[in-house]
Amino acid sequence: MREIIDKSLQLEDITIFMKIFKLYKSYLALLSDQKELGIGDVTLSSPPTIAGMKSTSSSFKLFGIHNNLTSSIIAKRLSTLLKAPVLVLLFLKSEIHEEEIIRPIIDFVNKHLEQIKKSHQSEE
Repeated sequence: MREIIDKSLQLEDITIFMKIFKLYKSYLALLSDQKELGIGDVTLSSPPTIAGMKSTSSSFKLFGIHNNLTSSIIAKRLSTLLKAPVLVLLFLKSEIHEEEIIRPIIDFVNKHLEQIKKSHQSEE
């Protein structure tokens, strides 16, 4: 396992931390508002099997965290770009409404997709 991304995003009064690890033919993405990270919502997404198709995603809610939509969107974006399965652990401890954080987090992930893609291509 090798860390390929370690970034943070400041949203008003909270900071979102993102780490992405390269595994064997797959990736692990951790996003949290806590520096220690955590498990939270777990989403596994597989890349599309046919070019141009959207990826499939299964979401599992753990410990009463309610950010399945954000986790699912992130997992789908990453697995489509990386053309590999991605496991996303999204742990948000702060009381934040999902609709308030989806757009900034997705923009943040999109901003770093090029760096992730370059890391992925160098592995091939």
